[in-house]
Amino acid sequence: MADPSNRFASASEQRAQQHERILAGVIASVHRQVPRSVLGSIVGAAALLAALWRVHEQALLLGWFAAMATESLVRLRMTGSFRRARIDVDNVHAWSTRWVLQALAGGLLWGAAGWLFFLPDDPLKQLVLVTVILGVAFGSLTLYAAYRPALFAFLPVALLPLVARMLAEQDPAYLTAAFVMVTMLAYTMFFGRSFGVTMFEAAKHDFDNEVLVGQLLHEKRVADEARRAAEEATRSKTKFFAAASHDLRQPLQAIGIYCSLLKKRATGPLEPLARSLASAVDSLSKLVEELLEISRLDAGAIQPRLQQVLLDEMLGQIAQEFTPLAHGKGLELRVRRPKLAVESDPVLLARVLRNLLGNAIRYTAEGGVLLAARPRGGLISIEVWDTGPGIRQDELSRVFDEFYRGESAKGEPVGGFGLGLSIVRRICNVLGHPLIVTTRPGSGTVFRVETPLSALPHRGPRPPATLNDSNICLLTGHTLVLIEDNEEIRTSLGHLLRSWGAEVIAEPGYTAQLQAQLGGQQRVDLIVADQNLGNEVSGVEVALKIRQAVGGPVPVVMLTAVTMGEVVGDFQRAVKRTLQANPALAGVIARSRVEEPVVLQKPTNAILLNNRIAQSLGLIEAARPVEVALAAGATTLPRR
Repeated sequence: MADPSNRFASASEQRAQQHERILAGVIASVHRQVPRSVLGSIVGAAALLAALWRVHEQALLLGWFAAMATESLVRLRMTGSFRRARIDVDNVHAWSTRWVLQALAGGLLWGAAGWLFFLPDDPLKQLVLVTVILGVAFGSLTLYAAYRPALFAFLPVALLPLVARMLAEQDPAYLTAAFVMVTMLAYTMFFGRSFGVTMFEAAKHDFDNEVLVGQLLHEKRVADEARRAAEEATRSKTKFFAAASHDLRQPLQAIGIYCSLLKKRATGPLEPLARSLASAVDSLSKLVEELLEISRLDAGAIQPRLQQVLLDEMLGQIAQEFTPLAHGKGLELRVRRPKLAVESDPVLLARVLRNLLGNAIRYTAEGGVLLAARPRGGLISIEVWDTGPGIRQDELSRVFDEFYRGESAKGEPVGGFGLGLSIVRRICNVLGHPLIVTTRPGSGTVFRVETPLSALPHRGPRPPATLNDSNICLLTGHTLVLIEDNEEIRTSLGHLLRSWGAEVIAEPGYTAQLQAQLGGQQRVDLIVADQNLGNEVSGVEVALKIRQAVGGPVPVVMLTAVTMGEVVGDFQRAVKRTLQANPALAGVIARSRVEEPVVLQKPTNAILLNNRIAQSLGLIEAARPVEVALAAGATTLPRR
């Protein structure tokens, strides 16, 4: 049976019920001592039987020993029943009464021994009798003192008959011994009473602890349920953004394409309106992309690809991008570019530094901004200093919250949605780079990103790529297949590609019309496709079908809301399925396997789309992802 104290209820129980539950704990502690006490009683009884066997009536001795053995067996059986039973407030008094009666029975048997086996003419045997009775009586003190009524039922009954026989002898020696025994009895009763109080208080503390543990467990369950609810809400939010990602990006992509066409064709008074419209669309696209990026970071969908990053090259590219913005506000932008390399993801690290530098310029009214990197004890600290309004100390823990802008920045004529620092913190967590901010209100702020020093040798810098409207590469003489199920985007994107001089075959999927056009087409130079086509056939599967139809590994640019990892994974699975279904295509598949699609996420800008198409066609040299992202200011990071 488990300890009854473990079954205690809450602290709101009535005091009487609490007392009974504490009593249940006391009775349980008593029964745990019974086996040892029974052993002591049997050993004492056997010793007395052996000592008196030749000098006393043997039948009486055997009868008394049999009664003692029976009492011990009954005590053991009662303890066994107690352990199997369920003690509670309804039966605790019955168990306590049985224990008192058992103690009384044991006391009577030992008292009878003191009265019946007293031998005044044999001092040696008398000494054995007194020693055994006192040893058993005082040895059982902890057993019976735990519950005081049992102590009062056992100890006086066990000792007083022996004391009475001593007093009846009227011998000075026995009178002295009787006085000593009475004194010891009184002291033992007093000590036993105090011991009983202590045991009761200990059981009460156990009860209080059980109540406290129960409350803590209840609160923990409530907290766990609240945490699970919060996690479920976060998962639901992440799933919502993931599900809504495609639907959010589609119309933005179409609007962006139409704005690019409108800017190209607008003249006169419509030209500033077209620029304003394009700027508003860019702002909306950035906001949507930042929200979706936060959801991807929270969901763990963005994983870093660590490699050597040359700080001289990266900081130079970032400074080149932001210098016109700083000079436009009358600020001095300084950069310190050490000949060092760090281990990081170049695209994610560039995004962090661009956000920090953009914030520094945005919130600095006069003075300057410094972008620097310096060694710090085995790490490289990449720092952004500004002379802006600073951040109040009580706001430091909140500046990384979504949509939060500090009090010192309110009222400033600046843009932004309050998401940049939230993204910075999440990216730094993904990269494992500590992010440290120090500030002095009225004097400026410093953001530090600590990155590990690269162990690889430093490579020479590459010339930075610069992309703008003047870098649009004409696609004259090239045939592009456009696969997009959204009619609005298919129409607008077709107009954009044709404006670059390309011949475009646009279809919502691998339709019969597309197959007919491919049959009459001499060549296909590139495929631009969405991944989600609104049916069971994905964009990469359509691209593979087109490659099979033309008999070669046509380059593919996937313009989609799906992440690069998902697209490449689907591409590899589609290649495997195609090869299993038709082994005769092994030659084409072997060439196609190395031609994985280039992935651009919606919404993207026309400059970057043109650049990636031109790279895939071999019209320009392929730039590294970080260079393209920095130069084009892409709102969506390419993932390699």
